[in-house]
Amino acid sequence: MEVPHHSHPQPFSKNWKNHLGEFFMLFLAIFSGFIAENLRENYTEKEKAHQYVNSMIGDLEKDTLQLQQVIHAYKKILKGIDSLLHYLKEPVTDSVAKKIYTHSNYMGASILFVNEKGTITQLKNAGGLRLIKDTASVNCITAYDQFNELTSKQGDAYYRFTIEILNLMEEIMDFSVAAKRSATPVYYLSKNVDKLRIYYNKCFMQKQIISGYCNFLGLQKKEATKDISLLRKYNHISE
Repeated sequence: MEVPHHSHPQPFSKNWKNHLGEFFMLFLAIFSGFIAENLRENYTEKEKAHQYVNSMIGDLEKDTLQLQQVIHAYKKILKGIDSLLHYLKEPVTDSVAKKIYTHSNYMGASILFVNEKGTITQLKNAGGLRLIKDTASVNCITAYDQFNELTSKQGDAYYRFTIEILNLMEEIMDFSVAAKRSATPVYYLSKNVDKLRIYYNKCFMQKQIISGYCNFLGLQKKEATKDISLLRKYNHISE
């Protein structure tokens, strides 16, 4: 008669230890993956922030160059307006009228500074500012953006006033002189004293507006130059 053999179960403690070991190994694998993913994401964000700052420095460098050129051009314009104001006070003769026509060209020379907006637009629209962890760098960028908004408003006011002056010039001058290639061109100038007086006043006001705008652009150039140095310093970027 056969006696049935009963299998003896493994001790519970041994199974428990095996399961705990497997769980611990699985936990380590998941945790290590989580840490690696976090490190990779942090590195990616840090690298992207570095690229944004480098791009911002490039935009600021382009702005400083353009600002320098615009300011230089405005200095010439202001000299031209000074000459125009002088001749507008002279008795009107053919030679004086010619001078008024020549220097009136400066009244339509509306040169506006337009900053490089590529990086700032990306930083604002794509939430790139949050990637830049250095608070001082963020403050530099946001302050310069506000500076640009003020400059843009001043430029718009200057442009609108320029249009007013051009409209007045249509009433007191004859622009067809520029198209005629006569050996002895006739420089027509209105005899209306009031309109000539208004023209003088508007030219005088335009000079003040341009002078103020030019000074503001000078301040922006200093701000841009300072921000370039600070962004390089805070983010350890060499020239």
